[in-house]
Amino acid sequence: MRGPGRGACDRTPGRRSTRAWSRRAVLSARRIPPGISVRLVRAALPLSRTWRFRHPDDPGRPYRPLLKHEIHACWHEHLLPLTCLLAGQELATLASRDRDGEIVSRILRRLGYDVARGSSTRGGSGGFRQLARFCAAGRGVILTGDGPRGPRRALKEGTARIAKLTEGTVTVVGVAASSGWRLPSWDRFLVPAPGATVFVSLEAVVADDAPGTGEIQAALRREVARCEQAAREARWSRPPRVVRSGNGEPGAGSLWPGRGTPVRRSLELRLRGQWRRPRAAFALRGLARIYGGVHEGRDRLYGLGLLRTHSVGIPVISVGGVTIGGSGKTPLAACIARTLREAGHRPAILARGYADELQLLAHEAPGATIRGHPDRLRSGRRAAAEGATVAIVDDGFQHRRLCRDLELLVLDRDALRRTNGARLPAGPFRELWGRAVVRADAIIVAGREAWTDELSRFDGELRARIGRLAPGVPVATGAFGHGPPEAVNAGARGWSGSPAPRVALTGIMKPNLFFAQAGAACASVRERFALRDHGIPSRQERAAVLQAAGRGGVLTTRKDISRLRPLFDEGLPIWVLPETLTWKAGWDDVKSLILDAASGRKHRDARAEG
Repeated sequence: MRGPGRGACDRTPGRRSTRAWSRRAVLSARRIPPGISVRLVRAALPLSRTWRFRHPDDPGRPYRPLLKHEIHACWHEHLLPLTCLLAGQELATLASRDRDGEIVSRILRRLGYDVARGSSTRGGSGGFRQLARFCAAGRGVILTGDGPRGPRRALKEGTARIAKLTEGTVTVVGVAASSGWRLPSWDRFLVPAPGATVFVSLEAVVADDAPGTGEIQAALRREVARCEQAAREARWSRPPRVVRSGNGEPGAGSLWPGRGTPVRRSLELRLRGQWRRPRAAFALRGLARIYGGVHEGRDRLYGLGLLRTHSVGIPVISVGGVTIGGSGKTPLAACIARTLREAGHRPAILARGYADELQLLAHEAPGATIRGHPDRLRSGRRAAAEGATVAIVDDGFQHRRLCRDLELLVLDRDALRRTNGARLPAGPFRELWGRAVVRADAIIVAGREAWTDELSRFDGELRARIGRLAPGVPVATGAFGHGPPEAVNAGARGWSGSPAPRVALTGIMKPNLFFAQAGAACASVRERFALRDHGIPSRQERAAVLQAAGRGGVLTTRKDISRLRPLFDEGLPIWVLPETLTWKAGWDDVKSLILDAASGRKHRDARAEG
């Protein structure tokens, strides 16, 4: 038993856990044979081709310095970008004589470096003499001032010693990256992110005799600080991506790259491009089979009763879909809550917990209890204890743990028409919709494209196909539209005349569908900005919006307003484009099922555990 002193709970978990992780990672890496380590590092080197090397004084031009036949000093944490930048320049360096030094020396020799072996504890004098011979042969020398074991950014005597031995000058090399990662090692080793801008600057240390340790360290710190300042400015001055009028097809989506997002944006756009192809790439199809196998295995376990469902004590209506985002599940959950409220029920909506979705539900379903938590069972039982008579699970089709009385499946008309119908990551579907309709009690087909005769014919064909797959299951079809813009802040309420926003701004899964509605509602919209789903604009992105909006203002969605309104001054007019839902066919049949389930007149056969 521990006493009242400092115990396990009094420790700082973050720092201790990071140090423990670092030790485990180092020990695991040391077990890898040197030959395999060299191959792994060489396989990762093509990453450096995406880095943009620049000088702090001229960030617009590529920069590749040619090092002279002299001594160069840098910090150990900057080895990776410098090694890639200076490869092939006939340079020499120093590596320790231990196992780690063997791995490093093999890698450097493959990149064209000459390597002397030695350190402050083993063979240092021999290593310095070998470096001196390299200098005499006309090769430049690059050393890590604080390596190989630190302390971090504390210059050791080796650099000044080799400078005195060779009677040469010392040039310090500063490095910084606009984005990247820091490894949990003693030096916080820098790994620039793909597509990052890496700033490099050089400064010769001038002294009457060979420069001393203090002079070299001061120069190194100056150059690193200079590069880090340039990297900070590059992060804040990156131009945003503007999606202009008529750009992109509906449902394709687009991202606005913020800090550290160029790779994620590129990958997502490539994936969305694959989704629109009739047949996705082979690797994606293989991953989709694995994903589908895991999902179907889980469904079989629920079907056999090996995984149990749980009851919350009140009727449960699930509203869910089979595609990722943008199908209209949240507005439909609010619509069902209003229907139940009008019938005298006390509905509670169980959502996952995104703040913008909770704000949207609170606005669209007044009087309903809104619960946001990933554990729907826990939040459902709490809502029942507070007096709710029926629970509506938003995005609950795959949430099999909760026993439900009515399963409503929402099919995204846009995804059915414009994608390949494959499962993730080869397509946008969480599960195949042809199998999902068999599990549903009712089906709702909805979309956000403008209603046309072509969509009407498509709905008719889809209803016939669903009738063959799941006979007797009612199908309702509807279309989301928009109403007139609504003012949400003082700048918009004080606007005289019709709303005239110049910018459409949103952070939803399918921004181009909103942009089409915004252009139809307000001809004044000139610029279109798309954040990632649930995204918040950074400082430079807000500045770009303000510049584009001018005095005209911004048009956004009801879902975005809770995130965007606090970021802009009340003087900037902000309007919301309200969303409307028009039922085309079949709603009365689905509505009667909803009311029956809420009244307890229909119960699903499921093994429930209280």
